[in-house]
Amino acid sequence: MTVTAYAAGDRNELKGLLSPEVFASFAAAIAEREKRGERMEFSFVGVDRADIIEASLTEGTAQVTVRFVSKLISATFDKSGALIDGEPSKVTEVTDIWTFAREVRSRDPNWRLVATESDA
Repeated sequence: MTVTAYAAGDRNELKGLLSPEVFASFAAAIAEREKRGERMEFSFVGVDRADIIEASLTEGTAQVTVRFVSKLISATFDKSGALIDGEPSKVTEVTDIWTFAREVRSRDPNWRLVATESDA
């Protein structure tokens, strides 16, 4: 799963899930976190809702935009182990809007994440 791979800093896993542009952004954020010596603890609890808010087909590329309401536990620690963000034992509800794309003629059945935004 994308958010779990991001939290773990697993660039190899992310590469197959993300468009090159989104991958570059995620990889840069992971590199910054590593440079600062920070560590994320992350647990995905589940998706409460997933609503398609837009879909299109343009020049052979299908895109679907989905609003996810999910629950997760996330905490970030600095290099000394001090908590700097989140709460390691609190379930938090998060709303994100993700856009996925796929070439319809491709033999690859996977959809790639091409855009993300938070729905605050």
